[in-house]
Amino acid sequence: MDSSDWPAILGEMRRRLPTDVVLGIGTVMDDTVCDLARAAALGAAFALSPIDPLGFVEECHRRGVLAVPSGLTSNECWRLHCRGVRLIKLFHAGTVSPAILKSMLDVTPLSSMNILPSGGVSPGNAEAWWAAGACCVGMGSNLVGQELGLEPGSAQFEAAASTWEASEREAARRLFA
Repeated sequence: MDSSDWPAILGEMRRRLPTDVVLGIGTVMDDTVCDLARAAALGAAFALSPIDPLGFVEECHRRGVLAVPSGLTSNECWRLHCRGVRLIKLFHAGTVSPAILKSMLDVTPLSSMNILPSGGVSPGNAEAWWAAGACCVGMGSNLVGQELGLEPGSAQFEAAASTWEASEREAARRLFA
């Protein structure tokens, strides 16, 4: 929902991709919770947010969409879990380390939470997050390159593309080897 044409993009992706590809939508904020019905109708199976928007979890449950709100502390994550959240985005994971996740999940009953670290996760540290108990990880531009959101041909784009080619592309490839 970061793009004004997200409905067209989501709809086109759903039409073009095989039905076994699970599509989702982001970034849901307080003012876009009302768009979840449309996102579900267009094929979104999950919805991500860097926060816990007002009414987000409840609206996702109503629409049959997997809600993925964010928390950072064990208390925030546990409260989301108690509200029926099946996958919790640990955001900004880059500000902490996998050790905090391991410590959190070593406490019963917190070990029943499914945590997705995001924001600072990269091909270079994904294994450490999985070893700490993450059920999956979110990488975004750390997986596909920082130039994705930049103006092609700009100095910033060229620098980011060069960095990607020099080191990050190979790290991403090894992650899936």
